[in-house]
Amino acid sequence: MPDQLLDQLRTGVLDIAVLYAPKLLPGFKVELLVEEQLVLVRTRNEEPAGAKDYVYVDWGPLFAAQHHASSTTFGEPGLLVGLGPLGLSYILRAGGMCYFRRGAAAPHIEAGQLGVVEGAPEFTYPAYAVYPEASETRTDIQEALRGLKQVVK
Repeated sequence: MPDQLLDQLRTGVLDIAVLYAPKLLPGFKVELLVEEQLVLVRTRNEEPAGAKDYVYVDWGPLFAAQHHASSTTFGEPGLLVGLGPLGLSYILRAGGMCYFRRGAAAPHIEAGQLGVVEGAPEFTYPAYAVYPEASETRTDIQEALRGLKQVVK
């Protein structure tokens, strides 16, 4: 968790932070909100894709370790990006493939712009709410957590 965010939670500037890979720190509660899947998607109606068509999206260190351990098929990617929506936007315009959150890719899959690469590994990408333990019993925090869980369903 970035130090600035941690300081904002400690000082009460923020009540809750939503993070994908929080560190477990004393004095903070970490609560699972949703487990998304990262799936390999590609633009439709193309020849079989190779390394030059693969856009590597940096989904963090856990994804990097899992990806490295199970995805040697593509070799070095043709492009590296640090923001998921940028990778998706790129392949929608230029063609290719990348890992993306299934929920965010779903409208493009339904529209026929993208397809899930069958047989490609999928990776879990959980999102967590992080908040100070001292605020655990606050009614507004519990209501906010319920609201977050409903939104991400």
